[in-house]
Amino acid sequence: MAAPRNRLSADDWVDAALTLITAEGVAGLKISRLCEVLEVTKGSFYWHFKDLDALWEAMAERWRTLNSARIGELHQLAELPPERRLLTLSTMLISEHHLTVETAIRDWARINEQVAETVRQIDSEVFNVVYATLSELEISNDQARLLAGLLVYAGIGFIHGHEGLPTPTPEELERALLGLLLPVTEQ
Repeated sequence: MAAPRNRLSADDWVDAALTLITAEGVAGLKISRLCEVLEVTKGSFYWHFKDLDALWEAMAERWRTLNSARIGELHQLAELPPERRLLTLSTMLISEHHLTVETAIRDWARINEQVAETVRQIDSEVFNVVYATLSELEISNDQARLLAGLLVYAGIGFIHGHEGLPTPTPEELERALLGLLLPVTEQ
């Protein structure tokens, strides 16, 4: 006789759904597919959620919570020297896990306004951190704003295009950032 299976919680379903959209994309999230992955019946799903929209709402809430922690991490970088802070932010961006999750979340944001708003908030926080960091390098506010925007837009573009382009190493990223910043800070 098989050992009884532990009951799944709503959190288990949310975790599995987030993992599934990361692996298979937003279109891959179906109740039947989740049940297959978790090896349970649809009745187990409906015990926790009224419908797929309710699961999406729970996923959006979880993602918002996770990103509150991420924003906190960004602000903790303030202890680093400005050049090191920019490099750390950039290195966080090119990690494979970050790219996979971020791509799925941004795809999801196209069809979910709550997630889209969270993405906008996080992008704004990232911009603010980059702008504040560049401002510490004694460049003009206009230059800092422009360069921060370019760096954030480049990062967002990298998230969307990384599968077709080579991923820079942290060393290449450091050389590129220093090459970009040196002329600006010497003015």
